[in-house]
Amino acid sequence: MTKRKYVSPEALDASLLPKQRKPIPHAFVLDAISALSPCTRPMFGCLAIYVKDKIVLILRDKPKRAADNGVWLATTQEHHQSLRREFPNMRSIQVLGKRVTGWQVLPVDAPDFESAALRACELVLAGDPRIGKIPGARTSKSGSKAAGKSSKQIKTSKKHGSTINFDTVRKIGLALPGVEESTAYGSPALKIHGKLLACLSAHRSAEPGSLVVRVGFDDRAELLAAARDVYYVTDHYLNYTSVLVRLSRVTPVVLRDLLGMAHKLVTDDAARRSPSRNRHKRI
Repeated sequence: MTKRKYVSPEALDASLLPKQRKPIPHAFVLDAISALSPCTRPMFGCLAIYVKDKIVLILRDKPKRAADNGVWLATTQEHHQSLRREFPNMRSIQVLGKRVTGWQVLPVDAPDFESAALRACELVLAGDPRIGKIPGARTSKSGSKAAGKSSKQIKTSKKHGSTINFDTVRKIGLALPGVEESTAYGSPALKIHGKLLACLSAHRSAEPGSLVVRVGFDDRAELLAAARDVYYVTDHYLNYTSVLVRLSRVTPVVLRDLLGMAHKLVTDDAARRSPSRNRHKRI
């Protein structure tokens, strides 16, 4: 007979305790809008706040890459000017690598951070239409404007649909140190010393015209939170350090930043690993 392993009462009691959750960043924001019964969803270190079907705010407080720490406002470019009159220190988030983004951050290091964050809460409580997006909303076939997205942004996305393809990816990627052209499961790919940097997705779960780009889990979460119409992930890719990118909705400038992010991830990972452990997961 197999002997049962002895478990002390102390260890048993500890096992019954609930796991400790990470502290909520800028928790006073949730308190301020509690009357709306907001829903929260963790995003790899960030906390997204939803009111009904709209994402309204994201709370971010990370020790690394702290430039975007603070409270993110879910808004669109057409509202930036009017919002900046109320939040003079508001600016575009930097994680997307674009000069101007729909998402705006109230920086935690700004002298008016707390008062600005509380003012943003007042706008959310009042149902201000300038704050709030329905994640993943797109334009219908009839041409009506999707909620949370300006017509200018939609036209910009469609304008690049016929010009951005893997040739653009190849041209940008091969300019980076050590990058070489290759294939992955029969699809064109870019690699660094055999390690995947980016490739056209061949998996049936991905949408046609999707690019797989290597990014860290934290960066992926921020990309997904900021632009669900551009970035997505399927169950197949969930446990890989990668994100799926709709090539029809990006520009060469964004691609350059994405591939630069991927290049840093792959080269840093290779530097950390010893040759005996440097084994690549194929995706």
